[in-house]
Amino acid sequence: MTRAEFVAATLAVTAAPLPAPSSSRGVWADVSLEREGTALLTPFTVAIALHNATGHVVRLRFPTADLFRVDVLRDDAPVWSSVTGHKPIPITRQLDVPPGMLRLAQVIVDSTTDDRRALAPGRYTVRVAMLGTNFGTVVDKTIVFDAPYTIAQTLAAKPGTVVTTEGTPYLDGGTARLRDATGTMRLSRALGIGPRGTYVVRGFLDAAGDERVFDVGRSAAAFENGPSPSP
Repeated sequence: MTRAEFVAATLAVTAAPLPAPSSSRGVWADVSLEREGTALLTPFTVAIALHNATGHVVRLRFPTADLFRVDVLRDDAPVWSSVTGHKPIPITRQLDVPPGMLRLAQVIVDSTTDDRRALAPGRYTVRVAMLGTNFGTVVDKTIVFDAPYTIAQTLAAKPGTVVTTEGTPYLDGGTARLRDATGTMRLSRALGIGPRGTYVVRGFLDAAGDERVFDVGRSAAAFENGPSPSP
């Protein structure tokens, strides 16, 4: 290596950005919600990004392997959490955030509660909390779910249109059906073994001979029901 090459290499190393030792000032979290619709049982994605406006790499420190947690709250009470049933691993982690934007993670929420009931219609708060020792910011986003169709509205929908409906499942001569105060309709399959109470069902209308059949895609016990086995 010539003297000129040595000097150039030394300058390159000196000019390279180094992580800030402790301060996370100038770094913030951005959260966006991506969804295909506002109906019950429609999953949504929580996208988390970090922005660094300092002009240099900032090192964030975390006391466990978890960088963040996501909670869904109804009237300030949690109904779903990304950490339910999860034991934090006590391994210290470091994350070097470069200048600009860093796409950190995407979390898919299936729009059910921790005990596998469907969410109720209404307004919820999606809360993302960063769990760093030097970066503990919290970001709240609002999400709203519409009331499900009645069975009469479902039967009036165009065949093939995906909708969410609600009713009480029952068997009629071995055929699975769903009913509410507005009517009854045949289901493509039973909603689990001995389902009780009201169920939220997402799918679309099909036909079997002369009878219209609701092709079940997803189903879950309604929010007002007690916990029920997942179908």
